[in-house]
Amino acid sequence: MKGSLLANIVAAMENKELQVYYQPQYNAKKGLIGGAEALVRWIKEDGTIIPPGQFIPQLEECKQVSIVDWFVVEEACKTVKALGDKAVKISVNFGREHAQDKNFVKKLDKLIKTYDIDKEHIGVEITESDFAADKDEVIKWVTDIKEAGYTVSIDDFGSGMSSMGFVKEIPANVLKIDKSFLDDNCETEKGRITLESVFYFAHRLKLATVVEGVETEEQLHFINTCDADYIQGFLFSKPVPKNDFLTMCLEEAPVEVHYDNPFENQAGFGQVRALIEAVYKKFPLIIFVNLSKNSYYIMKKENYVGASIPQTGTYDDGYELVMNMSEKQYHKDIEKAFSRENLLKAYDRGETKVIKIVNQIDASGNAVRVALEDYFMVNPANEDVYVVSFMHTVDFDDSTYIGCEKKYK
Repeated sequence: MKGSLLANIVAAMENKELQVYYQPQYNAKKGLIGGAEALVRWIKEDGTIIPPGQFIPQLEECKQVSIVDWFVVEEACKTVKALGDKAVKISVNFGREHAQDKNFVKKLDKLIKTYDIDKEHIGVEITESDFAADKDEVIKWVTDIKEAGYTVSIDDFGSGMSSMGFVKEIPANVLKIDKSFLDDNCETEKGRITLESVFYFAHRLKLATVVEGVETEEQLHFINTCDADYIQGFLFSKPVPKNDFLTMCLEEAPVEVHYDNPFENQAGFGQVRALIEAVYKKFPLIIFVNLSKNSYYIMKKENYVGASIPQTGTYDDGYELVMNMSEKQYHKDIEKAFSRENLLKAYDRGETKVIKIVNQIDASGNAVRVALEDYFMVNPANEDVYVVSFMHTVDFDDSTYIGCEKKYK
Protein backbone atom coordinates (compact mmCIF):
# COMPACT_ATOMS: atom_id res chain seq x y z
CA MET A 1 0.00 0.00 0.00
CA LYS A 2 2.76 2.40 0.99
CA GLY A 3 4.78 1.56 -2.10
CA SER A 4 1.77 2.01 -4.35
CA LEU A 5 0.99 5.36 -2.70
CA LEU A 6 4.49 6.63 -3.45
CA ALA A 7 4.16 5.44 -7.06
CA ASN A 8 0.81 7.20 -7.32
CA ILE A 9 2.31 10.41 -5.92
CA VAL A 10 5.12 10.32 -8.48
CA ALA A 11 2.58 9.73 -11.23
CA ALA A 12 0.49 12.63 -9.89
CA MET A 13 3.52 14.91 -10.18
CA GLU A 14 4.16 13.81 -13.75
CA ASN A 15 0.48 14.30 -14.67
CA LYS A 16 0.38 17.70 -12.97
CA GLU A 17 -2.30 16.44 -10.58
CA LEU A 18 -0.14 17.44 -7.64
CA GLN A 19 -0.42 21.21 -7.36
CA VAL A 20 0.74 23.92 -4.99
CA TYR A 21 -1.77 26.39 -3.60
CA TYR A 22 -0.78 29.55 -1.74
CA GLN A 23 -2.50 31.06 1.28
CA PRO A 24 -1.53 34.74 1.50
CA GLN A 25 -0.27 36.27 4.73
CA TYR A 26 -1.40 39.87 5.03
CA ASN A 27 0.28 42.69 6.86
CA ALA A 28 -2.01 43.08 9.86
CA LYS A 29 -1.96 46.90 9.76
CA LYS A 30 -1.83 47.71 6.02
CA GLY A 31 -3.80 44.83 4.52
CA LEU A 32 -1.11 44.11 1.92
CA ILE A 33 0.25 40.65 1.11
CA GLY A 34 3.59 40.22 2.85
CA GLY A 35 4.09 36.48 2.41
CA ALA A 36 2.37 33.15 1.85
CA GLU A 37 2.35 29.54 2.91
CA ALA A 38 2.73 26.94 0.16
CA LEU A 39 0.25 24.07 0.52
CA VAL A 40 0.09 20.90 -1.56
CA ARG A 41 -3.14 19.72 -3.21
CA TRP A 42 -3.79 16.48 -5.13
CA ILE A 43 -6.41 17.23 -7.77
CA LYS A 44 -7.33 14.28 -9.99
CA GLU A 45 -8.36 14.55 -13.63
CA ASP A 46 -12.05 14.22 -12.75
CA GLY A 47 -11.75 17.15 -10.33
CA THR A 48 -11.69 15.04 -7.16
CA ILE A 49 -9.51 16.69 -4.51
CA ILE A 50 -7.56 14.47 -2.16
CA PRO A 51 -6.67 16.58 0.89
CA PRO A 52 -3.08 16.34 2.17
CA GLY A 53 -4.35 14.83 5.41
CA GLN A 54 -5.17 11.66 3.47
CA PHE A 55 -1.72 11.06 2.01
CA ILE A 56 0.95 13.14 3.81
CA PRO A 57 0.74 11.19 7.13
CA GLN A 58 1.20 7.90 5.25
CA LEU A 59 4.23 9.28 3.43
CA GLU A 60 5.65 10.52 6.73
CA GLU A 61 5.13 7.10 8.28
CA CYS A 62 7.26 5.43 5.62
CA LYS A 63 9.71 8.37 5.53
CA GLN A 64 8.91 9.29 1.93
CA VAL A 65 7.37 12.72 2.44
CA SER A 66 10.55 14.48 1.31
CA ILE A 67 9.67 13.92 -2.35
CA VAL A 68 6.55 16.05 -1.87
CA ASP A 69 8.39 18.68 0.19
CA TRP A 70 11.01 19.19 -2.50
CA PHE A 71 8.30 19.34 -5.15
CA VAL A 72 6.53 22.08 -3.19
CA VAL A 73 9.64 24.16 -2.58
CA GLU A 74 10.62 23.98 -6.26
CA GLU A 75 7.15 25.16 -7.25
CA ALA A 76 7.49 27.96 -4.70
CA CYS A 77 10.81 28.99 -6.29
CA LYS A 78 9.10 29.12 -9.70
CA THR A 79 6.37 31.33 -8.24
CA VAL A 80 8.86 33.69 -6.63
CA LYS A 81 10.69 33.93 -9.97
CA ALA A 82 7.43 34.71 -11.78
CA LEU A 83 6.65 37.52 -9.32
CA GLY A 84 9.93 39.29 -10.05
CA ASP A 85 10.25 42.53 -8.09
CA LYS A 86 6.82 41.88 -6.54
CA ALA A 87 8.08 38.71 -4.86
CA VAL A 88 7.11 37.95 -1.26
CA LYS A 89 8.40 35.30 1.11
CA ILE A 90 6.85 31.88 0.53
CA SER A 91 7.15 29.42 3.39
CA VAL A 92 7.26 25.66 2.88
CA ASN A 93 6.64 22.93 5.45
CA PHE A 94 9.49 20.44 5.84
CA GLY A 95 9.07 17.22 7.82
CA ARG A 96 11.50 16.02 10.46
CA GLU A 97 13.09 13.43 8.18
CA HIS A 98 14.97 16.31 6.52
CA ALA A 99 16.88 16.85 9.77
CA GLN A 100 18.77 13.66 8.95
CA ASP A 101 19.77 14.96 5.53
CA LYS A 102 23.24 16.47 5.88
CA ASN A 103 22.92 17.94 2.39
CA PHE A 104 19.60 19.70 3.08
CA VAL A 105 21.02 23.25 2.95
CA LYS A 106 23.08 22.46 -0.16
CA LYS A 107 19.96 21.17 -1.93
CA LEU A 108 18.01 24.27 -0.94
CA ASP A 109 20.86 26.53 -2.06
CA LYS A 110 21.00 24.72 -5.39
CA LEU A 111 17.32 25.40 -6.04
CA ILE A 112 17.73 29.06 -5.13
CA LYS A 113 20.66 29.34 -7.52
CA THR A 114 18.85 27.44 -10.29
CA TYR A 115 15.93 29.88 -10.27
CA ASP A 116 18.13 32.91 -9.53
CA ILE A 117 16.04 34.18 -6.63
CA ASP A 118 16.92 35.63 -3.22
CA LYS A 119 17.07 33.41 -0.13
CA GLU A 120 14.90 35.90 1.71
CA HIS A 121 11.94 34.83 -0.44
CA ILE A 122 11.94 31.19 0.67
CA GLY A 123 11.14 30.24 4.26
CA VAL A 124 11.27 26.92 6.10
CA GLU A 125 8.43 25.91 8.42
CA ILE A 126 8.80 23.24 11.09
CA THR A 127 6.39 21.95 13.72
CA GLU A 128 6.75 20.82 17.31
CA SER A 129 6.39 17.19 16.27
CA ASP A 130 9.68 17.56 14.38
CA PHE A 131 11.38 18.35 17.68
CA ALA A 132 10.08 15.21 19.34
CA ALA A 133 12.11 12.98 17.04
CA ASP A 134 15.66 13.94 17.95
CA LYS A 135 16.12 17.20 19.80
CA ASP A 136 19.82 17.76 19.12
CA GLU A 137 19.51 16.72 15.50
CA VAL A 138 16.63 19.11 14.82
CA ILE A 139 18.36 22.02 16.60
CA LYS A 140 21.48 21.47 14.47
CA TRP A 141 19.34 21.28 11.33
CA VAL A 142 17.45 24.50 12.08
CA THR A 143 20.67 26.30 13.08
CA ASP A 144 22.27 25.38 9.76
CA ILE A 145 19.21 26.61 7.84
CA LYS A 146 19.17 29.94 9.65
CA GLU A 147 22.92 30.46 9.34
CA ALA A 148 22.59 29.81 5.60
CA GLY A 149 20.32 32.86 5.37
CA TYR A 150 16.82 31.37 5.35
CA THR A 151 13.91 32.36 7.58
CA VAL A 152 12.70 29.62 9.92
CA SER A 153 9.10 29.60 11.17
CA ILE A 154 7.65 27.55 14.00
CA ASP A 155 4.28 26.36 12.72
CA ASP A 156 1.14 25.59 14.76
CA PHE A 157 2.44 27.12 18.00
CA GLY A 158 0.03 26.25 20.79
CA SER A 159 -1.20 22.97 19.36
CA GLY A 160 1.23 20.96 21.51
CA MET A 161 1.76 20.71 25.26
CA SER A 162 5.45 21.67 25.33
CA SER A 163 5.37 24.54 22.85
CA MET A 164 7.21 27.09 25.01
CA GLY A 165 10.10 24.70 25.58
CA PHE A 166 10.21 24.07 21.85
CA VAL A 167 10.40 27.78 21.03
CA LYS A 168 13.07 28.32 23.66
CA GLU A 169 15.32 25.69 22.11
CA ILE A 170 14.78 26.37 18.40
CA PRO A 171 16.61 29.39 16.84
CA ALA A 172 13.63 30.48 14.74
CA ASN A 173 12.67 33.87 13.27
CA VAL A 174 8.88 33.59 13.09
CA LEU A 175 6.18 32.24 15.40
CA LYS A 176 2.99 31.05 13.67
CA ILE A 177 0.21 31.11 16.26
CA ASP A 178 -2.21 28.23 15.91
CA LYS A 179 -5.88 28.92 15.22
CA SER A 180 -6.83 27.06 18.41
CA PHE A 181 -6.14 30.31 20.27
CA LEU A 182 -9.03 31.87 18.35
CA ASP A 183 -11.60 29.19 19.17
CA ASP A 184 -13.59 31.48 21.47
CA ASN A 185 -13.56 34.24 18.82
CA CYS A 186 -11.54 36.41 21.25
CA GLU A 187 -14.73 37.08 23.22
CA THR A 188 -13.84 35.63 26.63
CA GLU A 189 -11.50 37.36 29.05
CA LYS A 190 -9.56 34.14 29.61
CA GLY A 191 -9.08 33.67 25.86
CA ARG A 192 -7.92 37.25 25.35
CA ILE A 193 -5.45 37.11 28.24
CA THR A 194 -4.02 33.84 26.93
CA LEU A 195 -3.51 35.27 23.45
CA GLU A 196 -2.02 38.48 24.83
CA SER A 197 0.48 36.36 26.76
CA VAL A 198 1.51 34.53 23.59
CA PHE A 199 2.19 37.81 21.81
CA TYR A 200 4.14 39.15 24.77
CA PHE A 201 6.18 35.95 24.78
CA ALA A 202 6.91 36.32 21.04
CA HIS A 203 7.81 40.01 21.30
CA ARG A 204 10.21 39.38 24.17
CA LEU A 205 11.95 36.73 22.06
CA LYS A 206 12.02 39.14 19.10
CA LEU A 207 10.01 36.76 16.92
CA ALA A 208 7.80 38.00 14.10
CA THR A 209 4.23 36.71 14.45
CA VAL A 210 1.78 35.17 11.99
CA VAL A 211 -1.72 34.34 13.24
CA GLU A 212 -3.33 31.38 11.49
CA GLY A 213 -7.03 30.68 11.03
CA VAL A 214 -8.33 34.25 11.26
CA GLU A 215 -11.96 34.12 10.12
CA THR A 216 -13.89 36.95 11.80
CA GLU A 217 -13.63 40.72 12.21
CA GLU A 218 -13.75 40.25 15.99
CA GLN A 219 -10.63 38.12 15.87
CA LEU A 220 -8.85 40.59 13.60
CA HIS A 221 -9.66 43.57 15.81
CA PHE A 222 -8.32 41.93 18.93
CA ILE A 223 -5.25 40.49 17.20
CA ASN A 224 -4.31 43.96 16.00
CA THR A 225 -4.42 45.31 19.55
CA CYS A 226 -1.81 42.63 20.33
CA ASP A 227 0.51 43.99 17.63
CA ALA A 228 0.46 41.01 15.27
CA ASP A 229 2.71 41.19 12.21
CA TYR A 230 0.80 39.04 9.72
CA ILE A 231 -2.66 37.49 9.39
CA GLN A 232 -3.39 34.22 7.58
CA GLY A 233 -6.96 32.99 7.30
CA PHE A 234 -10.24 32.79 5.43
CA LEU A 235 -11.21 36.32 6.51
CA PHE A 236 -8.82 37.62 3.87
CA SER A 237 -8.17 34.65 1.60
CA LYS A 238 -8.39 30.88 1.38
CA PRO A 239 -5.50 28.99 -0.27
CA VAL A 240 -5.55 29.83 -3.99
CA PRO A 241 -3.98 28.36 -7.15
CA LYS A 242 -0.71 29.77 -8.44
CA ASN A 243 -2.21 32.00 -11.14
CA ASP A 244 -4.67 33.58 -8.71
CA PHE A 245 -1.86 34.19 -6.23
CA LEU A 246 0.29 35.81 -8.92
CA THR A 247 -2.58 38.14 -9.82
CA MET A 248 -3.16 39.07 -6.18
CA CYS A 249 0.50 39.96 -5.66
CA LEU A 250 1.04 41.74 -8.96
CA GLU A 251 -2.08 43.89 -8.59
CA GLU A 252 -1.18 44.77 -4.99
CA ALA A 253 -4.81 45.33 -4.07
CA PRO A 254 -4.96 45.69 -0.26
CA VAL A 255 -7.78 44.24 1.79
CA GLU A 256 -9.58 46.55 4.19
CA VAL A 257 -8.24 46.39 7.72
CA HIS A 258 -10.09 48.12 10.53
CA TYR A 259 -7.22 48.81 12.88
CA ASP A 260 -8.26 49.42 16.47
CA ASN A 261 -6.60 52.26 18.32
CA PRO A 262 -5.42 50.72 21.62
CA PHE A 263 -5.98 54.04 23.42
CA GLU A 264 -9.60 54.28 22.32
CA ASN A 265 -10.78 50.73 23.02
CA GLN A 266 -8.94 50.23 26.33
CA ALA A 267 -7.01 47.25 24.92
CA GLY A 268 -4.60 46.43 27.71
CA PHE A 269 -1.84 44.81 25.67
CA GLY A 270 -1.72 47.58 23.07
CA GLN A 271 -1.48 50.25 25.75
CA VAL A 272 1.20 48.40 27.67
CA ARG A 273 3.14 47.81 24.44
CA ALA A 274 3.08 51.54 23.60
CA LEU A 275 4.10 52.43 27.14
CA ILE A 276 7.04 50.01 27.10
CA GLU A 277 8.25 51.39 23.77
CA ALA A 278 8.09 54.95 25.12
CA VAL A 279 10.05 53.98 28.24
CA TYR A 280 12.65 52.15 26.16
CA LYS A 281 13.10 55.18 23.91
CA LYS A 282 13.63 57.53 26.84
CA PHE A 283 16.03 55.54 29.04
CA PRO A 284 19.33 54.04 27.82
CA LEU A 285 19.77 52.04 31.02
CA ILE A 286 16.97 50.21 32.87
CA ILE A 287 17.81 47.97 35.82
CA PHE A 288 15.67 45.67 37.98
CA VAL A 289 16.92 45.50 41.56
CA ASN A 290 16.05 43.25 44.50
CA LEU A 291 17.41 45.18 47.47
CA SER A 292 16.52 42.41 49.91
CA LYS A 293 18.51 39.85 47.93
CA ASN A 294 21.29 42.33 47.01
CA SER A 295 20.96 41.59 43.29
CA TYR A 296 20.26 43.34 40.00
CA TYR A 297 19.50 42.50 36.40
CA ILE A 298 19.81 44.89 33.44
CA MET A 299 16.63 45.03 31.36
CA LYS A 300 17.99 47.45 28.76
CA LYS A 301 21.54 48.69 28.27
CA GLU A 302 22.97 51.30 25.96
CA ASN A 303 26.54 52.45 26.54
CA TYR A 304 25.72 56.10 27.22
CA VAL A 305 28.95 57.07 29.06
CA GLY A 306 31.30 54.42 27.69
CA ALA A 307 31.35 52.32 30.88
CA SER A 308 31.09 48.56 30.92
CA ILE A 309 28.27 47.39 33.20
CA PRO A 310 27.80 43.64 33.78
CA GLN A 311 24.39 42.28 32.82
CA THR A 312 23.76 40.97 36.32
CA GLY A 313 25.43 40.96 39.73
CA THR A 314 25.09 42.18 43.30
CA TYR A 315 23.54 45.57 43.93
CA ASP A 316 26.52 46.57 46.10
CA ASP A 317 28.92 45.97 43.21
CA GLY A 318 26.69 47.95 40.86
CA TYR A 319 26.52 50.78 43.39
CA GLU A 320 30.32 50.90 43.62
CA LEU A 321 30.53 51.02 39.83
CA VAL A 322 28.16 54.03 39.76
CA MET A 323 30.31 55.67 42.43
CA ASN A 324 33.46 55.14 40.36
CA MET A 325 31.76 56.56 37.26
CA SER A 326 30.72 59.75 39.11
CA GLU A 327 32.72 62.84 40.06
CA LYS A 328 33.93 62.78 43.68
CA GLN A 329 31.94 65.85 44.69
CA TYR A 330 28.76 63.78 44.23
CA HIS A 331 29.87 60.73 46.22
CA LYS A 332 28.23 61.81 49.50
CA ASP A 333 24.93 62.54 47.76
CA ILE A 334 25.04 59.19 45.99
CA GLU A 335 25.76 57.38 49.27
CA LYS A 336 22.88 59.13 51.08
CA ALA A 337 20.50 58.37 48.25
CA PHE A 338 21.54 55.06 46.74
CA SER A 339 23.49 52.90 49.13
CA ARG A 340 21.51 49.76 49.74
CA GLU A 341 21.15 50.57 53.44
CA ASN A 342 19.80 54.07 52.78
CA LEU A 343 17.45 52.90 50.02
CA LEU A 344 15.92 50.38 52.42
CA LYS A 345 15.49 53.14 55.00
CA ALA A 346 13.80 55.35 52.39
CA TYR A 347 11.42 52.51 51.58
CA ASP A 348 10.61 52.05 55.28
CA ARG A 349 9.84 55.79 55.52
CA GLY A 350 7.23 55.31 52.82
CA GLU A 351 9.08 57.09 50.01
CA THR A 352 8.12 55.99 46.51
CA LYS A 353 11.22 57.14 44.65
CA VAL A 354 14.76 58.46 45.04
CA ILE A 355 16.17 60.76 42.34
CA LYS A 356 19.49 62.57 41.98
CA ILE A 357 21.35 64.32 39.17
CA VAL A 358 25.12 63.85 39.20
CA ASN A 359 28.08 64.27 36.90
CA GLN A 360 29.60 61.11 35.51
CA ILE A 361 32.78 60.84 33.47
CA ASP A 362 32.57 59.38 29.99
CA ALA A 363 35.26 57.38 28.16
CA SER A 364 36.88 60.60 26.89
CA GLY A 365 37.14 62.11 30.37
CA ASN A 366 34.31 64.58 29.88
CA ALA A 367 31.68 65.27 32.52
CA VAL A 368 28.17 64.14 31.59
CA ARG A 369 25.08 65.14 33.59
CA VAL A 370 23.17 61.99 34.46
CA ALA A 371 19.86 61.46 36.23
CA LEU A 372 19.73 58.46 38.58
CA GLU A 373 16.13 57.47 39.30
CA ASP A 374 15.03 54.65 41.59
CA TYR A 375 11.34 53.72 41.91
CA PHE A 376 10.22 51.30 44.62
CA MET A 377 7.98 48.45 43.47
CA VAL A 378 5.76 46.08 45.44
CA ASN A 379 5.67 42.37 44.62
CA PRO A 380 2.52 40.69 45.98
CA ALA A 381 4.29 37.31 45.92
CA ASN A 382 6.78 38.16 48.68
CA GLU A 383 7.99 40.90 51.00
CA ASP A 384 11.27 41.63 49.21
CA VAL A 385 11.98 45.28 48.39
CA TYR A 386 12.27 45.87 44.65
CA VAL A 387 13.49 48.88 42.69
CA VAL A 388 13.32 49.76 39.02
CA SER A 389 16.32 51.99 38.30
CA PHE A 390 16.58 54.34 35.32
CA MET A 391 19.73 56.19 34.25
CA HIS A 392 19.86 58.77 31.46
CA THR A 393 21.70 61.90 30.46
CA VAL A 394 20.03 65.28 31.06
CA ASP A 395 20.58 68.65 29.44
CA PHE A 396 18.34 70.90 31.54
CA ASP A 397 18.50 72.71 34.87
CA ASP A 398 18.02 70.73 38.08
CA SER A 399 14.96 72.77 39.06
CA THR A 400 13.19 71.54 35.93
CA TYR A 401 13.45 68.01 37.22
CA ILE A 402 13.84 68.04 40.99
CA GLY A 403 12.37 70.38 43.56
CA CYS A 404 10.30 72.35 41.06
CA GLU A 405 7.34 72.16 43.43
CA LYS A 406 9.28 74.30 45.89
CA LYS A 407 10.33 76.80 43.24
CA TYR A 408 6.76 77.56 42.21
CA LYS A 409 5.16 77.73 45.70
